[in-house]
Amino acid sequence: MAQFKSGFVNIIGFPNAGKSTLINHLVKEKISIVTRKPQTTRLRVLGIVNGENYQIVFSDTPGILEPHYELQQSMMVSVNQALSDADVILFIIDITESIHKHLEFLEKIINLNVPFITLLNKADLVTEEELNAKVEAWKGHLPAGKTIIISALHGFNTGLVLDDIIELLPEGEAFYPEDMLTDKSEKFLASELIREQIFIHYKEEIPYSTEVIVTDFNDTPDILRIKSEIYVNRESQKPILIGKGGSALKLIGTEARLEMEKFFKKKVFLEIFVKVRENWRDKKLYLKQFGYNS
Repeated sequence: MAQFKSGFVNIIGFPNAGKSTLINHLVKEKISIVTRKPQTTRLRVLGIVNGENYQIVFSDTPGILEPHYELQQSMMVSVNQALSDADVILFIIDITESIHKHLEFLEKIINLNVPFITLLNKADLVTEEELNAKVEAWKGHLPAGKTIIISALHGFNTGLVLDDIIELLPEGEAFYPEDMLTDKSEKFLASELIREQIFIHYKEEIPYSTEVIVTDFNDTPDILRIKSEIYVNRESQKPILIGKGGSALKLIGTEARLEMEKFFKKKVFLEIFVKVRENWRDKKLYLKQFGYNS
């Protein structure tokens, strides 16, 4: 009988490389929000996959960046923690981007002496000729073996990724109960679904200047009642977020509620209030209150 394997598989990459899309596909559930904007993910989110003889604890992480304020500094703390506590690292690369953008961080991962797999993502966005040229260009920089061309969005070759991960996992007992999907609470997942809609519907600084907290989560047999607060970084951002006659806030509330109903599989009554916390992104006290390491 095969020995049981388990371990932490941390997904590392630059913003918009496809980390959240990949973890959602592997876990087969939307546990991490996805938008076209960079820096959507701010906290590590665990997604747990169980098999007959294995448990994989995936970790979605913020994108690698040069921090410009305390919130981004906290995000990079999460990335560095993910590098230090991984049993296996998935380094996911947007194949449409320049090779040179990734080389310094690739070298850092190689020097960790942790098993890792390089994933060349977004293969669906290039022609076969372009793909072959990209792979040829990467060959001199990638270690032999564990390199897989994927499309996280369409699930192309993700089965191969899973097979290679299982091969690299150490032997050990499961870390979490078999029916557990993620380490995050339902309140957190609800707040993220609201924040996702802010990233989708607003431009420029608004998505990066807001934080969402669920203050009340009342789950009854018939309906899920949720109260939430959106915090903005400056007073001038509040009317932009709300919109004329409350139209903008109503739109994101409706879209977020529909996503919640799909996820929680029941009717949702959602209330959203907008508040100001001046310069919250640069204040450690506020970041701590919002659940960040700073």
